[in-house]
Amino acid sequence: MRILSQIGLLSVLTCLICLLISCQEQPPLKIGFNAVLTGRAAGLGTEGRNGFLLAIEQINAEGGLQGRRVEALVRDNRMDQDTAQAVTRDLIDKGVVALIGPMTSQMALAVEPISRQARVPMIAPTVSTNLLSGLDDYFFRTYYSNAQAAELLAVRLAKENTVRRMAVIYDTANRAYTEDWLNIFRGHFENMGGEIVATLPFELTQDTLFSKLVTRTAATAPDGVLLLANALDTALLCQHFAKQQVSIERFATGWSYSDELFRFGGQSVEGLVLLQSADLSSEKARFTTFQHDYQQRFQKQPNFPAVHAYDATRMLLATLAQTPQEHDLKQQLLALDAYPGLHTPLSFDRFGDLRNPQIFLARVENGAFVRIE
Repeated sequence: MRILSQIGLLSVLTCLICLLISCQEQPPLKIGFNAVLTGRAAGLGTEGRNGFLLAIEQINAEGGLQGRRVEALVRDNRMDQDTAQAVTRDLIDKGVVALIGPMTSQMALAVEPISRQARVPMIAPTVSTNLLSGLDDYFFRTYYSNAQAAELLAVRLAKENTVRRMAVIYDTANRAYTEDWLNIFRGHFENMGGEIVATLPFELTQDTLFSKLVTRTAATAPDGVLLLANALDTALLCQHFAKQQVSIERFATGWSYSDELFRFGGQSVEGLVLLQSADLSSEKARFTTFQHDYQQRFQKQPNFPAVHAYDATRMLLATLAQTPQEHDLKQQLLALDAYPGLHTPLSFDRFGDLRNPQIFLARVENGAFVRIE
């Protein structure tokens, strides 16, 4: 009897030990964020980081993923290729199951081979270069491509038929984006009867004299100018167009759209036409809830990089919740069927490019964007 009692006691103790082990908190699930967070081009990155953090904070407040806490690892790539590669390797070494970012095309091009070699999916919220389109890799995006954006602008200009001579000012620090955009746009624009009368590159690492860029642009007598630059430099270029009283149509892309555009451009950015991917005046319940939560958390209104980074992160988290084996994550993302994003359903083609992205033109009027129908 004593032996049976001892056996029974051991069984109870064994069960209690197993129960205690099972109740111990599992190690956190790590997700990395890699973007430029300092310097002139930081607008995309800081907004994207905020959207990323909000999504993870919300999922943890809801109990995590099947009881497992999610840990956010944030890194600044400083818009430098070597730094971007180093922080990507560091994040992978620390065991992240996926990466959100980068937010710029040049940095995405630099780190994509590292992601692919490690088989760690990389979801870029605002990367549009066509150099990463149609590839069987580990790169995903929740944004339109340069080809889609450039064609939209060229078609619109041909339809209105008021801008037939276009100058282009572009930043070579993000050449995977700007040169790709320029080449695609040139093809569409010239096929529709337009002419690119000047291409004016600049580099932030050198002494950039925006006044000279504007003077050279005006000398070619264009009907319009396309600015392929970050928000701060777009604002400064618009300031110099105003100072020199060069009155021509000005166009820009999503890269130019952040708080710095209005803060440094002021009245000079009035009339600027930009390509946009997020309707910040949307009254959809999903978006207004996000807008409220973002405002509460960061004391500011979200911009488009925050929208796309939040969508990318929530979509990733939803996929991870259904993916017991993390090495299957790429295939699970590719198989995703219309995840409900803040604006539109999100799903990928077989190369990880977003199907049916939202994209439209808007003009700055009285310090706000008015959609061009």
